[in-house]
Amino acid sequence: MLVGIILLILGFFGVVLSDVSPGPIATLNDMIGDWTYWFLVIGGLMVLFLGWYLADRFKKIKEFNELIDTKSKSKFVKNIARLETLALTLGPEYEERVIEKERKYNIKR
Repeated sequence: MLVGIILLILGFFGVVLSDVSPGPIATLNDMIGDWTYWFLVIGGLMVLFLGWYLADRFKKIKEFNELIDTKSKSKFVKNIARLETLALTLGPEYEERVIEKERKYNIKR
C-alpha cells in the first residue's frame, strides 16, 4: 500500500502539480521524466486494489466474529458452512477457532 501511495504522490506531483512541486519531489520527477504518467496510473490502481482488499478482509473478519460469537448451538450449526468458508479465506487461526467451537458444542464431522 505504501509503494502505491508513493507512486501516486510522485505521479500526481509530476503530472498535475509539476509547476508547484516541492524541491525534492521536483528533482525526483525530473529524473523520472515521462514515467510520471505511469506512476500516477499504477499508483492509483495499487491504492484502489489494496484499499478494496483491506475493506473486503475487514468485512469478512467482522462477519466471522459475529457468526462465531453466538451462544446458541443451533445458530452455530445453521451458519457453520459460511463460517468454514470464511475461515478458509481468512487463514489458519480462524479455522482453529471454528474447530474449537465445534469441540465446545460436541459437533462431530
